Amino acid sequence: MIQWPSVSIVVNTYNRADSLADTLSGLRFLDYPTYEVIVVNGPSTDGTEALLERWRDRIKIGACAEANLSVSRNAGIALATGDIVAFIDDDAVPHPQWLKELVRLYDNPSVGGAGGFTIDNTGVRYQVGKTLCDRFGNAYNMSPFFDERPLNAPGVSHYPSLLGTNSSFRRSALVEIGGFDHAFAYLLDETDVCLRLVDAGYEIHYVPKALVYHRFAASHLRTIRRIPRSLRPSCVSKAYFIMRHGARRDLEEAGRQLEAYRRELNASNRWHFEHGNISRDHYSRLTEEVASGTQEGHRRGVAAMERSHGDLEAIEARDFVNFNRDGEKLTIVFVSQGFPPQNQAGIARWTWMMATGLSRRGHQVHVIARADGLPSTEFRDGFWLHRIRPESGTATAGWLDLPPNIAEWSEAARRKLASLMSFGVDVVSFPIWDLEGMAIAQEGNVPVVMSLHTTYALAKPFKPEWLVRRIYSHRMVDRMIRQEKAALEKLPVILANSRAIIADIKQDYEVALGDRVVLALHGTTDPFEEKPDRRQMRLEKKGSFTAAFVGRFEPRKGFDIAAAALLQLLESDPEAEIIIAGDTLGPVGLHILSEAGALALIDHPRAHWRGMLERETLDDLYCTVDAVVMPSRYESFGLVTIEAMAGGAVVIALAAAAPAEILVDGATGYLVASDVQAGTQICDRLLELSKDRDLRQRLSTAARAEFERSYTIDHMVESAEVAYRRAAGQGGAGDGI
Repeated sequence: MIQWPSVSIVVNTYNRADSLADTLSGLRFLDYPTYEVIVVNGPSTDGTEALLERWRDRIKIGACAEANLSVSRNAGIALATGDIVAFIDDDAVPHPQWLKELVRLYDNPSVGGAGGFTIDNTGVRYQVGKTLCDRFGNAYNMSPFFDERPLNAPGVSHYPSLLGTNSSFRRSALVEIGGFDHAFAYLLDETDVCLRLVDAGYEIHYVPKALVYHRFAASHLRTIRRIPRSLRPSCVSKAYFIMRHGARRDLEEAGRQLEAYRRELNASNRWHFEHGNISRDHYSRLTEEVASGTQEGHRRGVAAMERSHGDLEAIEARDFVNFNRDGEKLTIVFVSQGFPPQNQAGIARWTWMMATGLSRRGHQVHVIARADGLPSTEFRDGFWLHRIRPESGTATAGWLDLPPNIAEWSEAARRKLASLMSFGVDVVSFPIWDLEGMAIAQEGNVPVVMSLHTTYALAKPFKPEWLVRRIYSHRMVDRMIRQEKAALEKLPVILANSRAIIADIKQDYEVALGDRVVLALHGTTDPFEEKPDRRQMRLEKKGSFTAAFVGRFEPRKGFDIAAAALLQLLESDPEAEIIIAGDTLGPVGLHILSEAGALALIDHPRAHWRGMLERETLDDLYCTVDAVVMPSRYESFGLVTIEAMAGGAVVIALAAAAPAEILVDGATGYLVASDVQAGTQICDRLLELSKDRDLRQRLSTAARAEFERSYTIDHMVESAEVAYRRAAGQGGAGDGI
């Protein structure tokens, strides 16, 4: 059995609560038995203290009264108990194998430090690999194959230097050299430590597989575009380094290096000014800081030329606080072309809710989604998001019996998954719509779960454009239906979000899912929790009766039924208001309005066309309207229904598919028959509600209570977790519905 050394991870932070939350969340997924996390908080004013309080039982918390990275790092070392001290920035997240890769080198007692490769904010390019520095603080990027071993010798002119956000050191070696030098408030702090370790006879090495993803957040010193807000701390550090280390070798060269550094910074500042990135006052201030900062660093560096130690004070023995407490975790990869915020469609939002919910339960979650621009990887809100672009005409996608565009995406997802296998993937989840994960399923290297949503066969009756395009229907639609059926027959674990879709699939595909299916009723976010003022908005709802339709302007969503019912409401109640949202009125919508005899809605003074709404605005709508009309002819899981219920709106829906499963007629909403009189029946219910405030209040309260009881994200995720554990070999049979 391997005896892994204990590790103390130090995170130094200052006014970065948002990115720090992701860093702490990402540290949960390290595949390492014993490590503690120490967060040293600078003079933050942005809510960092409140964030750290929520983690207090799992971390050690230190404080640094000044914005000085070296002082903060030494405070972290003083709190550390581990044999190894590793540093990571508050805007970075490690690969799960980060610590294991780093500590392997410490079997050699001569190794004083080890650092990995760092991936930049794109998630696909290296920010730093192997780096050498000279004694004037200049850095040189080397080939990944460069052998740094000959340069680990006291007195060398060039030596290996680690990047602070991906570095580790033997704790006893740090103590021996006195830790960090407080003169380095920012810049070259870790370079100075590496040089002093090498001069003390220790070795510094690179570990290419020890990966850290560095998102790069703005700070008090630079903007997100890396435009300097202040240069004084870095100028002090650079001049100090040149004089403390370089001048001891060559005083004249130290002078030339310092002057070259001043010229470089002043030229950069001038460029920013001339290109409108900074104001004249900003430019003048930076110019003054270059002069005063280098002068101060020069003075302090000369005084420290004979110094060999840092400023680490005496350390007292402290208890080790193990951070690794999440128990048995899964690594789950979701494949979903659409993903918020760019895409707010049903499957996209379901995937986002599953990702956030499972992450909160301690699982490591990855999402593979389509990139609108360049590919990227980022860790946000507790999970990894990988945006990719399929290659048009991918030759290897031909082995999939799918339409070319579908096959290309599925193959791209398979390739991306292959690059994620080092994360220890346990299970992959993909939707039945477009069979996005079929390349992964057919390869058979990882267990899969297919989630049930609307399918091509279930959508076909409501897509007249498919029926008139006979070649498209044959080559695309019918082909997809055949492959859907094959997947439903073959895959061992299937996740359903409503009983209705299970019954419909059994009928349309003639497939018995049996105990292969796990039911997890669809959930949604709580609008009152996200924005507490909304609860009061609902309670204090005043003014005229307001009804809304939210959805695409198409027959499947029942736009024709809704339009006829809402027009009748306006004609029958002279004070009622209506809101129509979720789509842009075009030729198809106009045709539907004409066929429904509801063109008068277009210019009606009490009809408000809101178009596509942002998520926050849509939730505000659900919390302020009295009723939401949802006459969809087919809904696989009724997301709009539960979103409206969460906001306390009364839903009136057709007694078809998922809404009929969610609503209790007359108790938590209304269901009307799916026939030619549906519009009139909906209008009758709306008029009944408009005349009876107590009835509206009773149904609103009941709808909200039913949401809290059955349709929160936590309820959905807890049920769905059964499917993922089962697929990964950690659970029993499904619900057998």
